[in-house]
Amino acid sequence: MYFCRMIRNGKAQKIDEVVEHYLKQFGLDKKLKECEIENIWAEVVGRMIASRTKGLRINNGKLFVSFTSSVIKHEMQVVKEGLIAALNEKVGSDVVKEIVIY
Repeated sequence: MYFCRMIRNGKAQKIDEVVEHYLKQFGLDKKLKECEIENIWAEVVGRMIASRTKGLRINNGKLFVSFTSSVIKHEMQVVKEGLIAALNEKVGSDVVKEIVIY
């Protein structure tokens, strides 16, 4: 349920539509989705893997991840494609194109 509405060209718009419009207009929508990936990491991979994640950053569709465990690092190499799909599905957009594990 949305409570705020904006008037544009004589038509009422939902506030989320207005915000989305301006984010796209200023090129911030992609960056916002990239930040969202970092925020949902633990939810998607689970607490155990998240607790062994040493570094996580995303830039231009590449998700760079490092782990404290070589076993986890190897397991994540095996499931990279599924992980890309799960992360993108969770944010509702194809944000992650590649995962680089180092």
